[in-house]
Amino acid sequence: MIDGSATSITNLKLILYCFEWLTELKINYHKSEVYGVGVSQVEKEEMANMLNCVLGDLPLKYLGIPISDHHLAMGAFSFLPQKMITRLDQWKGKFLTSGVKQILTSSCLSSLPLYCMGFYWLADGIHKRMDTIRANFLWQGAEDKFKYHMAKWEMVCRPKDQGGLGIINTRIMNDCLIVKWIWKIF
Repeated sequence: MIDGSATSITNLKLILYCFEWLTELKINYHKSEVYGVGVSQVEKEEMANMLNCVLGDLPLKYLGIPISDHHLAMGAFSFLPQKMITRLDQWKGKFLTSGVKQILTSSCLSSLPLYCMGFYWLADGIHKRMDTIRANFLWQGAEDKFKYHMAKWEMVCRPKDQGGLGIINTRIMNDCLIVKWIWKIF
């Protein structure tokens, strides 16, 4: 991250050349991208030309989470429920007991959105879609055959000592992960 001045771009280019010289690795500038936030399109193009890189557009995905210079809508996080559905496709056709389904729901499906929830407060619609996917898998498995849910999802998400199954409530976990950032800032 640089301020965009000509000297900072020159210094960055010098640091990258020193990195190449010390490690004997070659940086492919044609595969690298430059992103500008808060600068005009002309300044973005000048920075990309000085660094011999491609000019990238926001929003982008970095390490699996969306990054943008504007507010991200609920659709930007639709990849989280889709990731859960993709994981469920691997378990189709397998005969799983209710205990195994509970363990898979708790350990695998509930942990998929944790990394993204550590950075963003997700909308209730995303949580509802994730809860629907997890509840359907818990009660009916990976098959499309309908089965009644034996308990409310709020009851299932309670700790085991309070009569629940100990499955993570993603809404509460999302709030806790965001509050953790506030605690670190203070």
